[in-house]
This record gives sequence, structure tokens and C-alpha cells, in this order.
Amino acid sequence: MIRIGFYGTASDIAVWEASLANRLPDFEIVELLSEAGGDSDVALVWAPPRDAFSHCTKLRGIIMQGQGVDHMMRDETVPRAVPLVRLVDPDMASALSHWAILNALDFWRDGAVYRDQQNRGVWQHVPQRPATGAKVGVLGIGAIGTVIARRFAALGFETRGYARTMKQIDGVEVFAGADQLADFASGLDIVVSVLPLTPDTTAIMNAGFFAQLAEGAFVINGGRGPQVHDEDLLAALQSGQIGGAALDVFAVEPLPQDHPYWTHPKVRVWPHVAAQTNATSAADQVAAAILAMINGQEPANRVDWSRGY
Repeated sequence: MIRIGFYGTASDIAVWEASLANRLPDFEIVELLSEAGGDSDVALVWAPPRDAFSHCTKLRGIIMQGQGVDHMMRDETVPRAVPLVRLVDPDMASALSHWAILNALDFWRDGAVYRDQQNRGVWQHVPQRPATGAKVGVLGIGAIGTVIARRFAALGFETRGYARTMKQIDGVEVFAGADQLADFASGLDIVVSVLPLTPDTTAIMNAGFFAQLAEGAFVINGGRGPQVHDEDLLAALQSGQIGGAALDVFAVEPLPQDHPYWTHPKVRVWPHVAAQTNATSAADQVAAAILAMINGQEPANRVDWSRGY
């Protein structure tokens, strides 16, 4: 029997049991931190506490319930000798693209202005931004970012993508490497980040970056919170260089109640919900990773510890 050590709620366990039922041979899911979890063959987790795997003597691999692995990178107690697999779920890519487009179009069509006018009973037009020609940049064009970039391009936006190394995406102008970041950012009306968190991407959206964007640009962060330099963003919002921001991720989560983002009129706070894991759509990938690990094979989407994702 395959034993899966799970870190999550009891209701989540039931969902994963149902989703994996027809995809794996005989298996059981137990709580990772329990005594039974010490005999886990594989672990299925999201943001487990420090030392969560210290009692697991048979562990052959760890599967994340999402794409982000930065918290695992920071925990030196996570075993480096076993494969760590990140979830690359097409459903999550679609969900995050919907969230990014929702916020981008709401900004571009002055949704906040008209909601405010409705609340005040005001009937007044504001000049409409052009329906074509707006420049959108996507920071991070991996599995999720590529979907987002293609969908913005299909909507008629002039679309750019930024990656660590050069890629080709139809309808998207791609920039690669730190030396091309300024060219990527130059004149963008909207920027979307779905980057993984690494030393190179920490605070990548800072005062210098914001200064490269078009005046009044909109910032959308669905990557990781530390990629935005909070003080620089607040200063750019104050000056008008940045016209607004939609933020789903933060350096500290939950976002502290006294953080200025909560009450800032130009900031939309989302509680890390832009793309939530769907056990049904992810089950095939999780099952394949489990079987590969059990059989001593290389699983897909294995994390490169040296690269950080």
C-alpha cells in the first residue's frame, strides 16, 4: 500500500482521496505530522511547518499542492535528497489568467471610477482609454505566464513577456535576462507578475522598475509578495507614477491588519486566491508523480534546488 502523508485539513484529505481513487493502486492518506505520517512513502503538502519531514524515514518524494516552492527553499530541514515536485495544473493557469485579465480590464475601463460614481449617484462619462494599443507585460512566462500572455494578446493588447532565458511565443515580444528588464518595462501600461521567488526576483518591482513604466500604469502581482518593494510601490502610488495595483500575494500573509494596502484607495487586496488548487484537475499529475517516485523514476516538474523553482 502507498502511504501519502498530507499536510492540510481533514476535508482536503477527503477531496484528494476521492480524486486519486481511480488513478492509483491501493493507497491511504494520513496526516503528515501524525505518527502514521512517519511511514509516508510520499508527501502531498502546502507550506508545511519547519521539521515536518524529520520523522519521515521512508520518504521518496514531496509533491506541492501549488506552483510556489519559496517557503520550501527557506526551510533547510526539507530533505534535499528526495525529489520535490511543483504542481503545474492547467486549471490554475486558466484561473490565474482570468484573475489577471479581470483586474487589468477593470482598470483599463475605469471600473473603480464608475463604482464610486454609482455609490454617489453620479452620471458622468470619463474619457475612454483606447481599445487597442495598450501595452501589457507579463513577468514570468512559464506554464502560467505563457497562458496569460497569449490571452492578453488575443484581446488585442500589445503584449510583452519577460523570462530568465529567451523563449518564443506567437504574438508576444519576449525579453530575457536582467539586461533586458528595462526594455521590457519601458512604457508598459499594465504589468503582471507570476514569477517564482528567487534572489533575482526579490524586489524586482522597485522604484527603478516603476519609473520605467508608463505614467499611471497598473501593477498586478500574482507571483510572490516579496517581488514588490512595498515602500516603493506606495511612494509610486502617491506620486501618480503608478495608477493602481491589484495584489494577491504579500511579503507577510495574512496581510497584517495595520498594513496601508488595506485602506489605500488605489490598491485591491486579494487574499491569495487568484488560482486555487483544484484536486480534480490536478489529480492526474499528482498520481503520475507518486507512481514515478514509488518506481524510482524521474517525476515531471521536479524542482531544481539550485535554480529555486
